[in-house]
Amino acid sequence: MEKEYTYYAFVSYRSSDEKWAKWLQEKIEGYRLPTTIQHENSELPKTRLRPCFRYHTDIQPNELKTELRNKLEQSKYLLVICSPRSAQSPWVGAEIDTFVELGRRDRIIPIIVEGRPYSGDPATECYNPSLLKHFPHSDNLDEDREILGVNIHEEGSGTAYMKRERAVMQVVSRMLGISFDRLWQRQKRRIIRRAVFSTMGTLLVITALLSVWLFNQPFDSRVSLYEGTPAVESLPAMHDAVLTLSLPDEERTDTVNGWNEQAQFLYLPARLKGKQVSLRITAPDYLPIDTVVTLSSELSIPLSRNARVYGELSAVVLMDGELKPHTRILVEQNEVMTDDDGRFTLSVPLTDQHKSYRIETPDHSRSSVLHAPCGKNDIVEL
Repeated sequence: MEKEYTYYAFVSYRSSDEKWAKWLQEKIEGYRLPTTIQHENSELPKTRLRPCFRYHTDIQPNELKTELRNKLEQSKYLLVICSPRSAQSPWVGAEIDTFVELGRRDRIIPIIVEGRPYSGDPATECYNPSLLKHFPHSDNLDEDREILGVNIHEEGSGTAYMKRERAVMQVVSRMLGISFDRLWQRQKRRIIRRAVFSTMGTLLVITALLSVWLFNQPFDSRVSLYEGTPAVESLPAMHDAVLTLSLPDEERTDTVNGWNEQAQFLYLPARLKGKQVSLRITAPDYLPIDTVVTLSSELSIPLSRNARVYGELSAVVLMDGELKPHTRILVEQNEVMTDDDGRFTLSVPLTDQHKSYRIETPDHSRSSVLHAPCGKNDIVEL
């Protein structure tokens, strides 16, 4: 029965490579073995591969050499962070020698973060002399004991992140004795799922922020007017329409001259969009409007002509300077009778209205023109 260990691994490194040691420890301890693989082998850990021992964070205040040896004895694997810097570290070498002395030579895993193994050049050699001593390289196959390191910068396609993730899976597969490809394919799917969910989450956040931003953006409201009664070409065109928008804190006013123009109310507070406000419209010759509208970017409001302005005709008829009571006259071929005061009154339908009307006697011997709209004191001299 295999000895029980306190630590899954002891991370050996030089202080200048601490960031890589910390990264590796977090990756190993944070990895969760797939449930299906756990079920296939009861000897595999049911939880994460933790703890891993890393000096500077886990050392106890005992005598350093003794404490490190104790931690090595309690560790199942030795993970060596390899670089030209760690290759020159006596401490790293001593940890390798001690682990070999403990009979765990086959449980040493080099992780190459910089340099090349067996290069023979101090500037690039990443294996500590103790590694080279216990795992010598030889051109003679019978004597060659070269150890294969895990290179986080392995050549080939893929991003730096994916290469590092692949290296972690190589370390885990060696520690657990599981096929690397089996672990790596599952890990890649995890990474892709996380990336997809992360992207979706980011997009949702961006969408939410954008929605909030758009919701709080000022907006413009443009109001179009259109003819709400039959158009009469003989009457003046719509002009000088004054539109007044009553907001909670202020009033906005704009003027429209013609059906093709729009009243523009710019930079309205976002909180008012979709809210009801009062709108007043006045225009010469048209009925005034005082209504409630729901604010939006585009509004369209009908204007109706005031049929009485040009259609309510009334004037006093004079002939040779004298009033003509009870006298028949023609107003644009409409026969009317003057009253006791010599005044006639006539209502003209909207579609028959004009800016001026011909007034004459039935025999057409006398005529004049009455300009509308009429006042109370208008006189027609025939």
